[in-house]
Amino acid sequence: MAQSNLIAIDLAKNTFQVAQFQGSKLKFNKQVNRKALLELLVKAKPSVVAMEACASAQYFARTAQSFGHEVMLLDPLFVKAFRQGQKTDANDAIAIAIASKVPNVSTCKILSIEEQALQSLSKVRALADKQKIQLSNQIRGLLLEFGIVINQSEAAFKAAIPDILEDAENTLPLELKHALALSYSLYKQQCDNKVGLQKQIERIAKQNDGCQRLMALEGVGPITAIELLSFLGNTTQFNDGRSAAAILHRDRGL
Repeated sequence: MAQSNLIAIDLAKNTFQVAQFQGSKLKFNKQVNRKALLELLVKAKPSVVAMEACASAQYFARTAQSFGHEVMLLDPLFVKAFRQGQKTDANDAIAIAIASKVPNVSTCKILSIEEQALQSLSKVRALADKQKIQLSNQIRGLLLEFGIVINQSEAAFKAAIPDILEDAENTLPLELKHALALSYSLYKQQCDNKVGLQKQIERIAKQNDGCQRLMALEGVGPITAIELLSFLGNTTQFNDGRSAAAILHRDRGL
């Protein structure tokens, strides 16, 4: 029975801590490399595989499922409460094992490759937008120190910067102009990246039936639809709308 076998994995980039249980008996708690971990998952009897929902968890969750295991992705903050002693890889693996046995424990969703791709695309677009804003704010702030004020709109910023950089009569040192020109070039590149990614998201949303149904709701556009679809999936992991909303608030801050 899968329920009598448990493999708790403390994830990392290359070296993983694995605690394997047979019933309540700890068979071992040791470090393994990536290759050894995959071999262990292939050879192990059907088990519950428990991990924290952190970097690379989705990949290993799908991999473990493909080998016939039942996977639990646990909130790291929830697992932390079960750690005993100092923070070590071995203690973390045991904490994951203990947390996985809590009755009615709330687990994180395992994304399909398609769902994770949609989520990743949204994150790449969000980062381009964030960096664009950061670059413009920095340029504005640096110019303000030299008495040059730019109106707050994006259009005003784009119109003003080329003139400022070409103005031979302002007090900006030549070295600073070169640096600002580089920052402005990065800004324009991120503007183009955001537009391109936005179009890609809109194209995917237009072709996806799930996104189309979500966008029929008031206030839901392509980006929100992509986010919701990548998170909710087929919704079978939720008992009701309230539980879905609670997990959205926890994992997405929505």
